[in-house]
Amino acid sequence: MKKLRLFLLPALAALCLPFAACKKSAKEEVAAPETDSAPAEPAEKPRGEEHTLVAKLPTGKEVDEQIEIESKIETTFNGNSQNMENKVTLELAHRVTKELESGGHAVEMELTGKKFEMKAGENVLAWDSANPKSEDGKNPLFKDLRKAVGGTIDYETKADGSLAKLDGYEAFIKRATRSTARSSRGMLATLYGKPAVARMLLTPVGLPDKPVAEGDTWKESKVDVTPAGILQAETTYTFEELSIREGIQVAVISANTVYTKPQAAPQGGGDRSGGEEAGGPGGGPEEMEDGMAAENEARMAEMGGGGAEAPPAGGSPAGGGGGDSGAASGGDGALSLGSGELGKAIGKIYFDMESGMVVEVSGKQLFQVDQSVQNQTLSRKFNVDISAKIVGVKDIPATQ
Repeated sequence: MKKLRLFLLPALAALCLPFAACKKSAKEEVAAPETDSAPAEPAEKPRGEEHTLVAKLPTGKEVDEQIEIESKIETTFNGNSQNMENKVTLELAHRVTKELESGGHAVEMELTGKKFEMKAGENVLAWDSANPKSEDGKNPLFKDLRKAVGGTIDYETKADGSLAKLDGYEAFIKRATRSTARSSRGMLATLYGKPAVARMLLTPVGLPDKPVAEGDTWKESKVDVTPAGILQAETTYTFEELSIREGIQVAVISANTVYTKPQAAPQGGGDRSGGEEAGGPGGGPEEMEDGMAAENEARMAEMGGGGAEAPPAGGSPAGGGGGDSGAASGGDGALSLGSGELGKAIGKIYFDMESGMVVEVSGKQLFQVDQSVQNQTLSRKFNVDISAKIVGVKDIPATQ
């Protein structure tokens, strides 16, 4: 039996909405009376006020951010199915130390806290870095998850808020992966690969490069690392409206993405900062999948099973993975895939008009991976809920 590989990596993006044009039927056109003058053109809707959505950071301030990623992974094979759920919460402090001559900023990011929870049937595995180390017990995953807490990465932004320079990534990875158990490496590769770290930075996502009015759209095309592998992501952004959210005026932007197979196999995956390096402590995507599969098997064994029945030839049970990919469960935001689509995503971006920061991003993702195993279809569906929100802005502590 082939080894089941589950590969989870954060990715916030969204799906493209289809559109259709209407025209009169042939019968209606025949019945239309002839006139000497051309039909009147429909009145064009007046264009609304334009707004410039430029990212800014507050010099001398600490911006606290919380990222939550909740996953539901459904594996189906030979009429049997297994469901796995996990949730990762990251607490980050971004200290904007100075403004650069370029108009960008120097920032120090610290991973100040982390929570992890995995569910398989009635079994629950939960950990919180806020709890004392003594509560980690003998679980190697808990000990390895704690190692990155308190680690820092320095980065610089450009004048438009995008990433200009990343320093200290190697030192952060060395701290996060020192003396780790083999069963933890897949999880850590997923959490701390460069695409995942890029999503932790306080850099804007989805902002237009020119003034926009309500109803305007713009597009982005890139390769991205997803639970279904490295895919082509085509995103359409729409400036929906100005709104009041939690007492502040925000520009509401919707994001809609369709994921398909890339035209040519890329060497790495894209990230929201424009980087294209996939890897990290576990290496490239194939190594990361291998590590994640090993981690899944170890966690499932520790939790007392709960996996779906394996293919009849034998082998290890199918396991669900952790990491920072989350899940969109049905409801009003349910997603479905069309022909040639390997994934979809929908999301909202809330841009604070006064501060110049993206204060919240939320989205749902759906990915499906089907493969043939012993002349039968092994199907894995990844449903993703993900959010990133600024939870506080304060002066940088004097001890920093």
